Amino acid sequence: MRPTRPIASAGTRATLPVEIAVAPGLADVAADELQELARRLGRGTMSPEVRDDAIALRWPGTIDELHTLRTAASLSRVWRFDVPRPKALLGDALLRALATDVGDLVRAAPAPFHALRLSAAGRDSDVMRRFADVLASSLSLRVDHEGGDLLVRVRRAQDGAWEVLVRTTPRPMSVRAWRTCDRRGGLDGAFAAAAVRLARPRPTDRVLGAMVGSGTLLIERALVAPAERLDGVDIDAEAVACTLANAASAGAGEHVHVWRGDVTALDVPAAAFDLILVDPPWGDAVGSNRTNPTLYEGMLIELGRIAAPGARLVLVTHEVRLTERLLEDHPLWSVVHARRAWHGGHQPLLCVLRRNRRRSEGARGAMLG
Repeated sequence: MRPTRPIASAGTRATLPVEIAVAPGLADVAADELQELARRLGRGTMSPEVRDDAIALRWPGTIDELHTLRTAASLSRVWRFDVPRPKALLGDALLRALATDVGDLVRAAPAPFHALRLSAAGRDSDVMRRFADVLASSLSLRVDHEGGDLLVRVRRAQDGAWEVLVRTTPRPMSVRAWRTCDRRGGLDGAFAAAAVRLARPRPTDRVLGAMVGSGTLLIERALVAPAERLDGVDIDAEAVACTLANAASAGAGEHVHVWRGDVTALDVPAAAFDLILVDPPWGDAVGSNRTNPTLYEGMLIELGRIAAPGARLVLVTHEVRLTERLLEDHPLWSVVHARRAWHGGHQPLLCVLRRNRRRSEGARGAMLG
């Protein structure tokens, strides 16, 4: 049985079955961006199946349009086969049709693929080895189950059918092409983009990336909307250079200003910023759980000083209990939003804070229990 191809009649647009992988805990943010894209392109309202780690839908447009999603970890094209077992995938007509479709995807990809990597239960079985070999050969690719960049997944659907999913890019979309410099403990691009969306960027924002590291949060903010100013600060000169290199690679270099400074004692006037983005040390790859209490306490006070009344602070940290304790009845900051989301094997706390307009306004935030 060959895969079902989308068929478009006159005046209609073919739909592509796709699956968008997202960080667990951030699916709603990605779904919101998807709806925004659909409205902007005149595609109407989508009715996707939103799961904790993925969004499945039939997209009435092109794959390239979906590549613009900033909160997506990766994108896969999906083929469904109503067959009882994987061996049926080796049928000549079915496999040739699939190879043709995957070949179209490979040729249209934004970057070349070099090897096929199969992810499937029983990957080392005769059936799966044959499936991978034939598909790779038809695409003039070799099979490399460790380092292959054309990721092909085979799985059984809940109703018993079999699905083949092929990632549409050689690297996950969360790995940004602009990243020429990396540092330990940095956020991936999709997670940072989701954090920025939760802050609701405004063109009048005066933005500070505090403890800027490699600049991921600041650069994602620079790329999503105009801003009045885009500054970054880090105590480490190498971090300053890293952020500047990445900003230049992203095409935002002329808008971003980065300098050295201590986040607990900045040479910045009071009320200078409307949006502050910070991913402080989590105490594992970077920093120490022993010194973080002093660092976090001083950071919140100093960022409160340089934040304008009503300013937003986006904070990402795995020091969950410490952060909850410090923010409880904090005199300068109130919690607007807080959630846990997965990132690189951790489940950090992502919260949006608001700078109180009066010291007496400090209220118990809606932190997670």
